[in-house]
Formats: sequence, structure tokens, C-alpha cells
Amino acid sequence: MLKWLKRVIYTVLVVFFLAVGVFFAIRNPQLISLDLVFWQGPELSVALYIILSFTVGACVALLVSSVAYLRSERQIRVLTRKYEKSRDEVDALRKASIAKELSVGKE
Repeated sequence: MLKWLKRVIYTVLVVFFLAVGVFFAIRNPQLISLDLVFWQGPELSVALYIILSFTVGACVALLVSSVAYLRSERQIRVLTRKYEKSRDEVDALRKASIAKELSVGKE
């Protein structure tokens, strides 16, 4: 039911940020040359370099968060296996206890 609302909000946010990006690019047409220690970039607009840096930053953040996500998923699988093993052991002990009580009661 709220899926359509989520989709509308995402669409509005994407359109908003695209509009802000276009406005920023129009307002900053100056060309600059990016000069790093071992590499000199071509002359591009300030807005393009800023948008590229945000994009690279988002990709790095996605990569780092995916590593943390995969690590936590692996930990969840390990803990789930431990839980299931412990649950099976408790069930076996309960059955053994009930069987022992039944055998003692027959005597």
C-alpha cells in the first residue's frame, strides 16, 4: 500500500537533486584544471568536478558499506547455525528427560 508513496517520494527527490545539479552547473560555468601530484586533469567546469567527486564518494561509501553488510550477513548465518544446533540439543535433552521419567515411572 505504501509502495507507491515510497516510489513517489524517491522520484520527487531524484528530480529535485537533478534540478539542483543543473542549476549549479549553469551558475558555475568557469573552467578549472585539476592538478594532482602525479596527474593533471583536463579543463572542465567546476560543477562537473564537484559532481564527479560526489559520485566517486558515493561509490566508495557504497563499497565500504557493502563490505560491512556482507560481514554482518556472514555473522548472522553463523549465529543462526549455532542457534539451530543449540535448539536441537535442547530438544534432544528434553526428549531424553521425558523418556527417562517414563521409564522410571514404569518401574
